[in-house]
Amino acid sequence: MTAGPTNESYLSVGEGVEIAATIERCSRIYVAGKARLQTTCKSFVLDANGRVEGTIECETAEVRGRFEGEIRASQRLIVHETGQIEGEIRYGRLEVADGGRLTGRIETLGGPSAASLGTAPAADAYRARPGIPA
Repeated sequence: MTAGPTNESYLSVGEGVEIAATIERCSRIYVAGKARLQTTCKSFVLDANGRVEGTIECETAEVRGRFEGEIRASQRLIVHETGQIEGEIRYGRLEVADGGRLTGRIETLGGPSAASLGTAPAADAYRARPGIPA
């Protein structure tokens, strides 16, 4: 892995543009076109019309388009209603809007997993309320 960017560098892949690249030393990446990427950046944004295959390691990511591959958002991953992610997904915090889709291996970074939180299935939680027969 290379050292991070020393300033606020920015890369934009416009709609209709197709690229394949390994990107080093870029703070913010925005994709509205099609890209095969391997990068480490601070912020990654995939527009609704954008399509990305590859490996992204970032602090924050917003996905409105289609992503396939590995994505690691150490702080926050936001999947909007048009967003689709397929592959290995790792995140610090996760927000998924109604309609957003995640498929593949999904895990949190540095926090308890949902399985260890002791959450009950919805039917059991409903029956556990006072006045609801079991």
